[in-house]
Amino acid sequence: MNYLRIIQKPILTISSIRHSSTINIPALIDSYPIEATVFEPKSPSPDSVCVVISEATGSRRQFYFPFAQYLSEQHNLHVVTYDYRGIHERKPTQWNLVEHWARRDCAGVLSYCLDKYNEVVHVGHSLGGNMHALLPSSINEKISRTLLVSATNSYLMYHKWNLAFLLTCSSLYILREPLCRFYGYYPARTVFRAGVDMPSNIIRQWARWALNRQCFVDENGQVFTDGFQSLKCPILAVNFADDEFYTRQAFDKFTRLFHQSSNIQTWHLPKGGHFSFFKEKQSLELWNEVVRFIKYADTKLPTIINK
Repeated sequence: MNYLRIIQKPILTISSIRHSSTINIPALIDSYPIEATVFEPKSPSPDSVCVVISEATGSRRQFYFPFAQYLSEQHNLHVVTYDYRGIHERKPTQWNLVEHWARRDCAGVLSYCLDKYNEVVHVGHSLGGNMHALLPSSINEKISRTLLVSATNSYLMYHKWNLAFLLTCSSLYILREPLCRFYGYYPARTVFRAGVDMPSNIIRQWARWALNRQCFVDENGQVFTDGFQSLKCPILAVNFADDEFYTRQAFDKFTRLFHQSSNIQTWHLPKGGHFSFFKEKQSLELWNEVVRFIKYADTKLPTIINK
């Protein structure tokens, strides 16, 4: 997961995206309508790969549009971006724990795509990568490949001890409850003018996880294990030495839990921060390398790592 983006610039919005459409995809279990944007390639083929992008905490799907459009237009891939329930709604939302985002929202989008396309590749950014720890085994087992971008164990002691760490602690353990009780939701956008407003229980659960070395635990402290055991596809984990929030230990601790994966590779690259991978001007060269994994499961280290 990522810190609340208080020091980040506002999320990128794009007024016109070619070959895209907005649809509602039913969540698993309760069929809650998940708002998604679908990018269709110009020349779709029956065996084309579908890429599902799951967002970080405090982000919206529009932030991922440049990467989605690149995959669709340059590499003939179907791409789906979506928002978790309760994002930016500014009101209490039922079923609003992180595991509901995983087991209902993310699972619903992945299930929809698995039914429609021959292959589904999941790209999880930060919290989006954490989804695999919580997804139903029946979904995890069907994913063809998984790209983890800055996906981490969010235990506080794995954070870098810097200004961002102080802001994280303040937002999670000092400001959280007064703000949630006053507004009825966590007002990241309303108060801090960054990220998005979100359900209170998302932040409460995140704060509890950040105090636990295992991170992904239920209310009784029992570790979620099914997701880690059921993801068997190739995994490429991409993270960056200049990440604003987390140490390399945080990334490695998370990635190594996927014991059943047929192939796990990590690219720990020098520059990219926690968010910049999805910004076209900064990462286009890296996108050209990552797409080899998305399409062919090629995990060879990128040539740019030596530059």
